[in-house]
Amino acid sequence: MQLWTRVAPLVLVAGLALSYLRTDRPVRPPSPARGLALLQQFSDSLPQHAGNALRCTSCHLDDGRRGTAMPWIGVTTRYPKYRSRRGAVENIEQRVNECITRSLAGRALPEGDAAMRDIVAYLESLRDQPRPAPPDSVLLAGDTVRGQRVYGTQCARCHGADGAGGLAPAVYGGRSYSVGAGMARQYMLATFLRWNMPYDLAGTLESQDAADVAAWLLRRPRPDHPGKEGDWPNGDAPPDVAYATAAARRRGAVLPPSRPLLRRIVLPTPIAP
Repeated sequence: MQLWTRVAPLVLVAGLALSYLRTDRPVRPPSPARGLALLQQFSDSLPQHAGNALRCTSCHLDDGRRGTAMPWIGVTTRYPKYRSRRGAVENIEQRVNECITRSLAGRALPEGDAAMRDIVAYLESLRDQPRPAPPDSVLLAGDTVRGQRVYGTQCARCHGADGAGGLAPAVYGGRSYSVGAGMARQYMLATFLRWNMPYDLAGTLESQDAADVAAWLLRRPRPDHPGKEGDWPNGDAPPDVAYATAAARRRGAVLPPSRPLLRRIVLPTPIAP
């Protein structure tokens, strides 16, 4: 009896520990509200995964609902799908991680992570809303000298004279998106600027001015994206990609000029469990 009284507490502790470690414990349901909060305040909510000062909603304006700013409306209905940049089929979690590692210059989330499930739940909540028509693309080359001048008169008041942000997010430098982001492409950035900037006067920037500003911004320093050389492995990179890919080199294609790149704060790969 005395032996049992000494052993019983140990058995109880061991049982509690095993019950805590059980993998069949109830999992918290994904929360769209929590997902939106993460998208709005990514670096504050997930600092281990943040690589710059941007939020997901820095580019996907109005919580992903603005039609001219890469809306998330209906995005979950289009995945899984083949994407040429990866050269393979992507699921929605991989697409979210592409934004985290490239636009936020951050570290990918495990696909089964609670934060990832919450983010996808918010995207799923937009599934059935009417999807707006995309804006007309600005497919123009830009002049960096004019772009710097337009930036000074139209953009610096919010984004800062040094591009490091202020009232609005950083547009170049270590606090901005990486060279591997979609926004680091001339046509994509010019289109975004044409229809969404200045923020308080959206739609007033002329297409050529937008192209000029984009050209100037994209020649400023920004974080690197390790592994970018493997993008578009089938040699079908768009003409405005900001860096040379291995496939383009093999084909002998004309390569884009080199850009000034900064060392990243975090690597894109997830932390090993």
